Amino acid sequence: MTAEPGPELFCVTGMHRSGTSFLAQALTRLGVSLGDEAAMMPPGPDNPAGYWEIERIKVFDDELLAHLGGAWDFPPLLAPGWEHDRGLDPFRDRLRTILAETFPADPDRAGITGLRLAVKDPRISLLMPFWRTVVRITPGIVMVRSPQEVARSLGVRRYSVAPVQAMILWLRYLYAATANDPDHLLLRHQDLFEDLDGTVDRVVAHLGLAAPDPATRDAVHAALVPDLRHHQAGPQTSATDDAVVPNPLADLAARVWNDGCPDLDAMPREVIDGLALGWLRGPLDDDALTRARADVIRLKERVKALNAAATPTS
Repeated sequence: MTAEPGPELFCVTGMHRSGTSFLAQALTRLGVSLGDEAAMMPPGPDNPAGYWEIERIKVFDDELLAHLGGAWDFPPLLAPGWEHDRGLDPFRDRLRTILAETFPADPDRAGITGLRLAVKDPRISLLMPFWRTVVRITPGIVMVRSPQEVARSLGVRRYSVAPVQAMILWLRYLYAATANDPDHLLLRHQDLFEDLDGTVDRVVAHLGLAAPDPATRDAVHAALVPDLRHHQAGPQTSATDDAVVPNPLADLAARVWNDGCPDLDAMPREVIDGLALGWLRGPLDDDALTRARADVIRLKERVKALNAAATPTS
């Protein structure tokens, strides 16, 4: 099952809390359209500069994960070829509609001025095989950040993700994103702060964008607020420091992170493929929690649909 002819786009993926939002914002300064800014999620306490995600796409991806039996923080186990299940056809129809309204044939209708189209949502790291059955996807960008920094960021009250689960998520998202987008450009979160101009040059070359003029570079720099860089880890800090419960998963993540020089080939291919599909699981009670959360999300959507049906139209 392949995507029908139509517009093509690239994706900004990677683990949550890894810099995807800032990169997406920078891309809008470089000639990339993420869709109508009015349709994007509003800023939140964890991303005061904005998420730069189309809200309908984020909601759609959450609902698809729930249908598959999981959530962003407890992803479902996926079998090879899962994306071709004909039972997912209603989701394919919905995604076609969302994309058609996000990137309409008449660009002016949605304020689209970019030369390239892109979608940013960390969940697409896991769901890209399904997306490819609907839309043509060109090589994009995968963001990666130190696993201990991600664990610290996810450990705050807003997320309350346990350290062990944070390591599982870090490995799952990284290997799913890179496997599902094999010709990706891999960027480190710290590159945005330590060598922004060099990083911009790499992005522009990878995406085939026009070289930015000084004013464009200034706009990208102005969007980066160093004060928002929280939960930094030292360059030699192990993933088994006091922010992460010492465990083999933290050691495994540290080996892949490789002191800031990511080594995606640190494990045998069979292990990598298993990680990308979700064979590395948390405690058994996490599976029960995942199923319960998926049921709650499905119930909420059912209630919304019933309420919409009961609302009289003028």
